[in-house]
This record gives sequence, structure tokens and C-alpha cells, in this order.
Amino acid sequence: MVSANKRKPKVTEVHSDYNKEQQLQDKVKERRRRGLIRRLIAFAVPALVLTILFISVFTSQAATIKEKQIQQKQAEEELVKLEQQEKYLKEEIKKLNNLDYIGELARRDYSMSKPGETIFKLPSSSN
Repeated sequence: MVSANKRKPKVTEVHSDYNKEQQLQDKVKERRRRGLIRRLIAFAVPALVLTILFISVFTSQAATIKEKQIQQKQAEEELVKLEQQEKYLKEEIKKLNNLDYIGELARRDYSMSKPGETIFKLPSSSN
């Protein structure tokens, strides 16, 4: 008995010009396809690298912008506080140029009195 692996196929190959031409065309198509794939990869890899680079730059810039906006908001709040303080200090300067106000401060804070004036201290009402 002859095994199935040792049998020769009964189909014979036709060696015609048409077959050779088809095989040649198939090889050319395969080479072109491989070349196309190589070119696509050659263009896709740098494009992918550039895309990743741009995304990282844009995200870092967005984070920097967000941080700067927070700093700007804090600076604006501080500016408002300083402007209020400046307004208060300018009013205080105007008051300190008034002799009546200076006398009132001296009597209140330092228990000073005008000649012939008597000072009475009342107990503070802290219930």
C-alpha cells in the first residue's frame, strides 16, 4: 500500500507564456504593494511623532495658561484690597491734617485733656 503523502499529484502544470506573464505581473504587483506599504509607514511614523509632539505642547500650554489665569485673578483681588487700603489711608491723611481730629485722638487714645476739662471713664458694658 502506498501512503497518501507519497502520491504524486495527477494535475500537471501548464508552462505557457500566459502563465509566466501572470506570475511576473503578480510579482510586480507584490513589489509595488510592499513599496507602497513602506512609503506609507515612512510618512505615517513622522506624522504620528509630530502629532504626539503637538498634543503635548498644546496641553502644556493650556496648563500654563490656566496657571497664569489663576495668578492673574489672585493679583486682581490683591489689587482691589490695596486700592481699598490706599483709599482708607488717604482719608486718614486728610483727617490727620485736621487739628480737631488730632485732639479727639489724643483725648481718646492717650487720656489727654484740654485745660479745664475733666475726663470721666465709664465702665465698658461687656455683658
